[in-house]
Amino acid sequence: MSKESLDKAASRSLRVVSLSRANSFSGTMSHESRKYEELKAHVRIIAASHFLPFSVAVSESTPEEPYQWTVSRRSGHTAMYAGIRSLGEHPNTECIQLGWIGYYKDRDGQERACDSLSAESIANIVEALKPFDAVPVFIDENIANGHYEGYSKQILWPLLHYMSWDDSRRMDPVWWNCYNKANQTFASAISAIYNEGDIVWVHDYHLLLLPEIFHKLKPTATIGLFLHAPFPSSELFRSLPNRKEILNGMLGSTSIGFQTYSYARHFLSSCTRVLGLESTPTGIDNNGSIVSIGVFPIGIDAKSVQARRALPSVQAKMKTMREMFANKRIIVGRDRLDEVAGIKQKLEAFEKLLETCPEWQNNVVLIQVTQPGQNRQPKLEAKISELVTSINSNFGSLEFMPVMYHNSFLDTDEYMALLNIADLCLITVIRDGMNTGSLEFVVCQEDKHSPLILSEFTGTAGSVSGAIQINPWDYLGVAQAIDTALRMSPEEKKVRYTEMHNHVMGHDAQHWAITVIQDLRATVLAGQTNSETPHLDLPLMTKCFAAAKKRLIMLDYDGTLTPITNIPAQALPPPDMLKALNQLCADPQNFVCVISGRDRQFLELHLGSIKGLALSGEHGSFIRYPGGEWINLLDDMDMGWKEEVMSIFEFYTERTAGSTIEAKETSITWHYRNADPEYGEFQAKECMNHLENAVVSKRPVETLVGKKCLEVRPISVNKGEIVKRLVGANPEQWDFVLCAGDDKTDEDMFRALRAMRLSIAGNDSEASARDAASRDAPPHYFTIMVGPADKKSAAAWHLVSSEKVVEALTWLAASNNEHS
Repeated sequence: MSKESLDKAASRSLRVVSLSRANSFSGTMSHESRKYEELKAHVRIIAASHFLPFSVAVSESTPEEPYQWTVSRRSGHTAMYAGIRSLGEHPNTECIQLGWIGYYKDRDGQERACDSLSAESIANIVEALKPFDAVPVFIDENIANGHYEGYSKQILWPLLHYMSWDDSRRMDPVWWNCYNKANQTFASAISAIYNEGDIVWVHDYHLLLLPEIFHKLKPTATIGLFLHAPFPSSELFRSLPNRKEILNGMLGSTSIGFQTYSYARHFLSSCTRVLGLESTPTGIDNNGSIVSIGVFPIGIDAKSVQARRALPSVQAKMKTMREMFANKRIIVGRDRLDEVAGIKQKLEAFEKLLETCPEWQNNVVLIQVTQPGQNRQPKLEAKISELVTSINSNFGSLEFMPVMYHNSFLDTDEYMALLNIADLCLITVIRDGMNTGSLEFVVCQEDKHSPLILSEFTGTAGSVSGAIQINPWDYLGVAQAIDTALRMSPEEKKVRYTEMHNHVMGHDAQHWAITVIQDLRATVLAGQTNSETPHLDLPLMTKCFAAAKKRLIMLDYDGTLTPITNIPAQALPPPDMLKALNQLCADPQNFVCVISGRDRQFLELHLGSIKGLALSGEHGSFIRYPGGEWINLLDDMDMGWKEEVMSIFEFYTERTAGSTIEAKETSITWHYRNADPEYGEFQAKECMNHLENAVVSKRPVETLVGKKCLEVRPISVNKGEIVKRLVGANPEQWDFVLCAGDDKTDEDMFRALRAMRLSIAGNDSEASARDAASRDAPPHYFTIMVGPADKKSAAAWHLVSSEKVVEALTWLAASNNEHS
């Protein structure tokens, strides 16, 4: 990556940083400046793909083990490998390619698994690849086969390309285990060479679990994922048995890139529908951690194609082909032998052209080059052969065949020659990630300016605007497009070609790779001020708790003491939580209060039997001190607004299947957790606008956006006010204060306690407040956010789940018993 590119990315990132979260405890601009200098100084990228772009063969000089090796380039995925390789060609940038080495070739040219090689021979493979900045991954043959030939090719590839499974064999559970193990092997291999600050860039559907696995190994690592294949609609993706595992694996990334916006949109929809996560067009809130989503259409190594087409060997083949097809218009196509390649549709459309436009008979030839697809498909092969035979028998002769069908790998020089002499390139795929063959055709047509017909279902269609776009299922429409292209005037050809050529040359593989890395770095820098909340130091908290004489413990209920459930009534207190609360409340030195959004009836039913426990319901509207009666803190407030809000909520409930209304004494909540995720979010926004215009702007109430719910409550009510009431006018009376919560309503408690602690400390520095709050002399304040470390919060500590909160309370209760 060039110095100018890095400077530009860092500058853009630093502008974004200033807009990051305001309640972070750390992360100053001077810190960002240091990061900026690091960005300019050096970038190290580990690019992980299923295969390495190299293969190895036993050297002729070593007939026996330990073998020495010769290294050669592997064919396929040229655009991806060219982009990755180009990153290492820039100053201050180091790029390491990591992938499965595959099978090696013995001295007889036979492919062999690496399992049987000696340790010395394997070590020699590693050494042989070092000059190429490549690190091999060695996978057991059975696992590798189940991973690649099994789950990747039989399950994921068809699904991503909108192909349903046609038999039960494709659900072999062994394949999933192999897929998982292979991804774990990759994670271990990356971990072995990873240095702090490296960027890990994961490629394609073979490694979709890798981001999450590696994130667990290196929580602070920057991980990019790029999916080269399409991503199907959520309706189809939801049929995958391991859908949640795949999505969670992908969401372990810092940023995820797709070829087109539609693929990104489908992924966002799947995350919403399958995992229940909230999203925007540019990111997903993965339980508090924002995963960036971007669109980066891949290009080709245009300069390499230009150099190859000019070779004398290519020019010689061009001359031969021109003589072979003299006075004929040449249509060229090159595809894999898969259902999604649209070869059958292409032949049907070509036959329709010859039927409807007889003037092209004996004047046009379709040269269709086909290479093996992902899986052998005898039925498709037979159908294509049948169509080729039918066209040639109906419209050909002994001297000329209108379809030349070449079903095998084509020599690269011959392929380049075909692209150079063609009068038209016809691509009719019915689903494709990014058809790079169309881009190669554009580069090869710098002299002729021949037109390109491109299926609208390719990822390239949205980028190459100069092409004639077609629906491959509309045979007559495709035939008419072919006729139009063959009759196109030189002036229109040049205009269309210039537009395509400018795009292909300006958005090559090198541009794609730099853009992805720049965006990933910008995402990381933009999040630098969003400092991670440290994990709760339980021994420290226990020590402070044991030393304190007067303790205040305030706890949220849903999501803190119990997990969130789709049906609120099912969120019942677990036995270990009840036991811990009973033990804590039994100590007269402790004052424990559960502060919840639940109504007082629910709290009384499930927690009212705990002696010594204070309860606060409906976000602070009610409070019941130990041994006392419930007090309505809003007794004097006008509740006339409830009827208006209820009518609005009823309106949206009738029109949103799965939504419900929870009417409390001082607030009303509309739940849409069980509604269609996308429609529920849409209706929630519409409902909010309705409430703002009809009620909130005229009454002393506010709308609170919760987890899949909207709550309208009096503006003077929030959990922060209850915290102030419990702490009292003299905050110094408490030697130890613990507060735990998981959502936006609990942030009111954290902010209130932070303000109190800062006033006691006499210091307005948030960073020093965190240190003083738990490490200096009493009072000791422990505010705990339940969720991931990078979730935005005013809390000083975090625990990952409600189960961990209960464990911490159990720990305190045990410590309490030891010191009593």
